[in-house]
Amino acid sequence: MNEEYDLAKENFEFFRMKNPESPLGDILFAGALVFEREHNHDFLNSKQIDSLLYVAQDSSEALLSRDPEDLWNNYLVALAKTYQTYWKLFKSNYFDGFADGYSALNYFEKCIQLDSSFIEAKVVIGNYYYWSSVKTESFHWLPFIEDRREQGLTALELALTEKFLHRDFALQSLCYAYINEGRLIAAVKLASDLRKKYPNSSKIKSILARAYENLEPLKAIQLYKELVKSYQKKNLNNPYKLIELKNRLARLYFENEMEKEGLKICNEVLTMSAIDELYQLSVLPLIKEMVELCDSAKINKNGED
Repeated sequence: MNEEYDLAKENFEFFRMKNPESPLGDILFAGALVFEREHNHDFLNSKQIDSLLYVAQDSSEALLSRDPEDLWNNYLVALAKTYQTYWKLFKSNYFDGFADGYSALNYFEKCIQLDSSFIEAKVVIGNYYYWSSVKTESFHWLPFIEDRREQGLTALELALTEKFLHRDFALQSLCYAYINEGRLIAAVKLASDLRKKYPNSSKIKSILARAYENLEPLKAIQLYKELVKSYQKKNLNNPYKLIELKNRLARLYFENEMEKEGLKICNEVLTMSAIDELYQLSVLPLIKEMVELCDSAKINKNGED
């Protein structure tokens, strides 16, 4: 989570070599690749990740077929499908992603049947309940779509006191949930605690900035400026993350009557050098949003004049 991806891949590769019969090595190695791709917003050339996850799933299912009542075997299948879900949703493959997510949920529920004290399974299920309820909020009037947001949040909050393998990832999700619920002070406290543990994590810094946006906007602005500077130094071929951060920064400037600074950020984005055609389609919505933001600010300024 400190974004030391090369070190993580080296450690997980060592684990794979020492434990060739265990699917866990493939799952964790693929996970490191997925989070690295997410950090750079790069979902091209995904064959290695796809291969690792499919091999891990096949190996996990083979173990499960030998002993369907084994907790660890069910957990490995659930974990493989969870990472597949995350990867497919990141690539905007929503149909397959949600299908894998639902399948993973069933295996986590089986884990709880086998061991009612298995906290990680409870938290993952809570996470699914909460965010699926948020995403389907407009359909809750239908009798077959249940709002489990409160139930999910309660389960997700188990990560505050219990320890398990993916606890800190669950805490990140809880931060987002607190922000979504308007519990900004709780979100700031939790994100700040995570930042102390992972000071090099741009994702955690971004979560903290989001939490500060409507609480202490000047602190959010400072954090976004630091993130922009960090991504500029990396000089990535894909400018998506940089443009996304500048978008949020410009919006904050305008919302806090700092039009000059906001227009400067807009101009930086709209006068960027040619973007590689591989990434043009993904950044187009951000560019469009930036144009609309800039135009709206100019109209408001002219109206005041």
